Amino acid sequence: MDHKLEIFVTTAEQKSFTRAAELLHMTPSAISLSIKALENKLGVRLFERSNKYVQLTEAGQVMYAQSKEILLKYDQLKLALTELEPSTAMPLSIGAAYTFGEYFLPGIIYAFSKRHPNITPNITIHNSKTIIEQIHKQELDIGFIVEGEASGSDVDTKLFTEEEMVIIARPNHPIIRHSQVDRRLLEAETWIIREPGSGTRDVTDKLFAQLGIAPKKVMSFGSSQTIKESVALGLGISYLSESTVKSETKTGSIGAITLADFPNKSRFHYITHRASFHTQAAQLFLDFLDSYVLDEKVSVHTKKGVADK
Repeated sequence: MDHKLEIFVTTAEQKSFTRAAELLHMTPSAISLSIKALENKLGVRLFERSNKYVQLTEAGQVMYAQSKEILLKYDQLKLALTELEPSTAMPLSIGAAYTFGEYFLPGIIYAFSKRHPNITPNITIHNSKTIIEQIHKQELDIGFIVEGEASGSDVDTKLFTEEEMVIIARPNHPIIRHSQVDRRLLEAETWIIREPGSGTRDVTDKLFAQLGIAPKKVMSFGSSQTIKESVALGLGISYLSESTVKSETKTGSIGAITLADFPNKSRFHYITHRASFHTQAAQLFLDFLDSYVLDEKVSVHTKKGVADK
């Protein structure tokens, strides 16, 4: 029965027999037969079908909500039974926003794995908005996000760490060389920023509001690494957290400056679903985070600037 429910749920979420078949490594006809068998067993029609779409009926919507809950409980049961055997590897599903996942998470996972070698982390990297959605759906055990707290009564949020944000540009850029920063110069610049849904983007938008500027030339990228490389080539300037540009400022390929009158911090939170059940692996990781201190405090040699013109 659990396999039929998985087929049903996947089809409902994909709204397509073909896409569900691809994800489940089955044929569309096998998906169709499974759905029909489930409908016959329950005595209800679960999908409205046409050549253009597949969508849930009213009965199908009720079935989908209950099926998701059943599959979740089934997974929790399997994990609980797995954890009875200490030698068995325990899975741990972790999601992280790009900045945290690329610059903080590897060291955390390394330290945690030394203490708990029998726990196998499965890492998902995406922007903060997507990580929050996956926590709401209980698709992840733990998520790390940048900036704002996740909304909703079903999510617990805890601050993990925070650090200064810096404006970055080529080392010979006027913004880096001068002790004062001209707002008009900032507004006229090409800004290379993160995509909507990113926590770093939220902090950048906050800076624009603080400065009272609305840059006309803006490029949006989904990767901090791509942004840094673009800035180093002279395509524009950006606003990133200190840890993100640490190696580049050391080598001199990028210059960084803080705005003394507009100090902003990038705040990193970890979030969990407020469920009655946490796997043993998830609880061990949460306990580990409570006592974990970042081994290396990020130190970027930046100039202090004041946007006062």
